[in-house]
Amino acid sequence: MLNFQIIQRLFLRSFLVIAGLSTMVGQAREVEVVVTDANGKGLPQAVVSIDFPGRQALANQTVIDQVDRLFTPFISTVRPGATVNFPNSDNIRHQVYSFSPAKTFELPLYSNREAPAITFPEAGIVVLGCNIHDHMRAYLYVSPHAQSLLTDGEGSVVLEAPSEATTVHVWYPGLGDEATAERQFAIEASQQQLRVSLPVTAQQQTPPPPSPLQQRFNKLKNDSN
Repeated sequence: MLNFQIIQRLFLRSFLVIAGLSTMVGQAREVEVVVTDANGKGLPQAVVSIDFPGRQALANQTVIDQVDRLFTPFISTVRPGATVNFPNSDNIRHQVYSFSPAKTFELPLYSNREAPAITFPEAGIVVLGCNIHDHMRAYLYVSPHAQSLLTDGEGSVVLEAPSEATTVHVWYPGLGDEATAERQFAIEASQQQLRVSLPVTAQQQTPPPPSPLQQRFNKLKNDSN
């Protein structure tokens, strides 16, 4: 049987751990971060991060689909070690690849019947492309931070932050070297909102116009309906 004093020490240690976690949660606050672009407009899908654990954990698995010759979503966030599935919902073949330092890979040509999966063990920014369709591009943010959330359509996101002064990290394509381009911004202890401006403009995936052959095919298809 365990000595009574040992049991007391184990109980006290567990109590202190639980109390410490409760204190940390109790001291957390919500901070709204609003990100605008070079034109002063809200910037959707900017990645806003903080080194403080929140209720919303980073994903350890996600999906980046290919629809209408575009990646969707355009920007995704995951934790290191996450697995990403790359289904192809188009009726044509794609060949996904990346030459990014965080993860270099190339998938063979595949159709919508297959959904290859790739694991991303290292933190970093992975730029995705398609060898067949040069206009296709997407970004996977493998986060080194405890929280990494995407801004909404108005450029806003709410993070959980500690009660003391802290720092947030903001990333968006076009800030510079994709592997290291993050901007840091300080948040004061009493601050509830942070507005930041990035020297970029919102990026959108736009497929090229249909080829003459595709236009003729579409016209025949519409005429037959």
